[in-house]
Amino acid sequence: MFVPDKKLENIIIDSLKEDDKSISSLHRALKEEGIEVHRLILTGYLRAMEDLHVLKAKEIPPSKVYSMPSTAEKDIYELVGEKCNLMDMSKEEKAALAVFTLQRLLRRPVFLEEIEKTGLHEFMGSGVIKISSDERMEIKRTLTKRGIKTRYNDPAYQAKVKMDTEFDEVLADIIIEKFKLGELVIETKQTTLGV
Repeated sequence: MFVPDKKLENIIIDSLKEDDKSISSLHRALKEEGIEVHRLILTGYLRAMEDLHVLKAKEIPPSKVYSMPSTAEKDIYELVGEKCNLMDMSKEEKAALAVFTLQRLLRRPVFLEEIEKTGLHEFMGSGVIKISSDERMEIKRTLTKRGIKTRYNDPAYQAKVKMDTEFDEVLADIIIEKFKLGELVIETKQTTLGV
């Protein structure tokens, strides 16, 4: 049976941090953790994680092998989107957290183009506010002077409320993944698969 205090995706991710695994290997790893899950359900779950870019899959006949995507392949926007998407909150809150995280990291409001790269732009709602045209133009001028181009009329946003605790979690998750610190971490954060 499913263990409520340790989420399925956490066990899968922890297992894949050690080594790439086939569905059979992951099924065995879950059994060793005392979790009985039907292979078809596991296959569907892995596919969902792959669709969300949490996992990477490759065909190595006769199996499909799952692995953790290399952080070297992802930019900061993709990493922020991935980690925010794993948080246990509504999609609108995840989008607001992505905006807040980028805003804190970049020390400025963020453009729609940047939010789109997180994959959470479609869920922006009341948790974010559009900044004034004057402020947006000032940021745009500064970035242009630094050789960074932005789309012509791209709006810029900032989060409506502070999300410091969640920001700390997202940042810690990015650092743990980037520097492959998973084996050193004892406590696992409770997350849900953002489907």
